[in-house]
Amino acid sequence: MCDIRCIQKIYSRLQDDESKLIYVDRLNYSFTYDASFLRDMVDKTVREKAIWKGFLERLEGLAEDSELVIFGAGVWGNILYCETSGLIHWKCMVDSNPTDRKVEGMPFLAFAEFIKEYRDEYVVISSYKNYQDMARQLRSQGVPKEKIINAGEIVYQLTEKPIYFDLEELLPCREWEVFVDAGCFDGLTTRQFFEWCSGKGYSYCFEPDKKNIAAIKQTMNGHKNFDIVERAVWSRTMSLAMNEKGNFATSVIESDIRDGLQKIQAVAMDDILEGKEVTFIKMDIEGSEAEALRGAEKIIRDQKPRLAISIYHKSEDIWTIPQIILGYNPDYRLYLRHYSFSDYDTVLYAIP
Repeated sequence: MCDIRCIQKIYSRLQDDESKLIYVDRLNYSFTYDASFLRDMVDKTVREKAIWKGFLERLEGLAEDSELVIFGAGVWGNILYCETSGLIHWKCMVDSNPTDRKVEGMPFLAFAEFIKEYRDEYVVISSYKNYQDMARQLRSQGVPKEKIINAGEIVYQLTEKPIYFDLEELLPCREWEVFVDAGCFDGLTTRQFFEWCSGKGYSYCFEPDKKNIAAIKQTMNGHKNFDIVERAVWSRTMSLAMNEKGNFATSVIESDIRDGLQKIQAVAMDDILEGKEVTFIKMDIEGSEAEALRGAEKIIRDQKPRLAISIYHKSEDIWTIPQIILGYNPDYRLYLRHYSFSDYDTVLYAIP
């Protein structure tokens, strides 16, 4: 547990007002479990941004004279509906693969059914990754280009695009950057790293989930300067139990193997990267961040890499993770940023 002096020390290392607002809201939530603190945090960091407010104004304007539908009932379709349902009366939600898809309170149509009944509504595409294909699908069925709205791009600009690399103080400062992508998932963060450093770098992609490893290989097809380390990261090199999900939610625990879990090897970064240069470490490993930082103590003490560490998986992360980092290097400058419409994706940056 962190006492008042510990909390004050962390607060004193935060470098700007946005970081302090996020810190106080997350700290209050960790002490009270009052979700209003998290809602306030999201309001201040995401919903108040000009790009989002401008998009909402555009939708409201379109809704005055026409009906609107959401195309794409995945995660981002749900986000779009939840964030706009108080302002926009959506006619329905549409999806090409409607099996087991539902959004509470919304009429739902399969794509073929919707096209048969299309009456000049605006179609708001929720997906960023599949926007081009979905837009072509609509146009091929007679939906005019001017009736297709790209909401996925807006959500992407607020969430997945900026995470880990948008901090101004985090500009590349080495001729050759060496990145540790702990919790690599599908490889997109490593691809963003290469864009960030203009290709002048190398990435160690730590990922234990075999389905995710296959996705990394596909994402990184054509790239050369990376190594997939098929291990979890931990405080020491040992066997762990893994709850394999095949997505971003794969997690590991220090436990006896139980039904539904499998045994995997975990490594300490200090062991596997001994003698190697590291300039930047990112961690998003479903609650194992504190343990993994303990396994990177030598790297952090000796090399002082920049850090981007997820700090939202456990309520105590908001003080435990800064404590660990400042214990290794008290001169780190700390920043906090938030990148989602929920309590997910709060990131602590430590800049030497």
